[in-house]
Amino acid sequence: MGTPIQSTGANMAGLNQQYRVITHNLANANTAGFKRQIGSMSQSASSNGTTPGKIEDHVSINFEQGRMVHTGRPTDFALEGANRFFVVESPQGPLYTRNGVFRANAQRQLVDAANRTVAGTNGPIVLPPHVNASEINVSTDGTISGGGQSIGKIRVVEFEDATKLTPAGGVAFSAPEEAAPITAKEVAVHQGFQEGSNVVAVEEMVNLITLSRMYEANFKTIGAQDDRMKSIIQVAMG
Repeated sequence: MGTPIQSTGANMAGLNQQYRVITHNLANANTAGFKRQIGSMSQSASSNGTTPGKIEDHVSINFEQGRMVHTGRPTDFALEGANRFFVVESPQGPLYTRNGVFRANAQRQLVDAANRTVAGTNGPIVLPPHVNASEINVSTDGTISGGGQSIGKIRVVEFEDATKLTPAGGVAFSAPEEAAPITAKEVAVHQGFQEGSNVVAVEEMVNLITLSRMYEANFKTIGAQDDRMKSIIQVAMG
């Protein structure tokens, strides 16, 4: 069993983790498709009644849908329904995202902001030479057309339990083998819209204030424990 100072120090390390979660959320409050991270903490009662109990922290993802923001850009897409995701291809395999801010690259493939290819139901979506990105139309089921012809269909998937997804960078997530996606049964793609972050900045600021007070309380406890140890040493040394 560690000393009271070590225990309190471990608690402060947990608080630091929560601080990183909150500041990460605030930094992405305006990032399209961002999903808020939730840092949960629990503090047990201390055994001696004088020091804070152990703090345990856990980080999860809130997949609630963010507010739809109209942009008017033909290659901006927003999904309706919290458990549905666009698929983008990466060197590590398929990733899943709610950020539908896309564009056409030099090869005329539809890609996301991280230059990852957007998956279609039959492979990458490639714009014909005579069709500009500004001329495409997307129906609610994800079918893309332009220049009087069908171009492809955006692949949209859903998960039975999205909480098993893990962040993979660039507002995208990876899925473990046991959480394989399925083709979304009911798709509603909105062209000319972005899904905003589901972070509520005011709530995060309140959490930050609460966290600061907890950190201060633990810091004062360390100071008091340090003073107590010095007093014991002085008495022992006569």
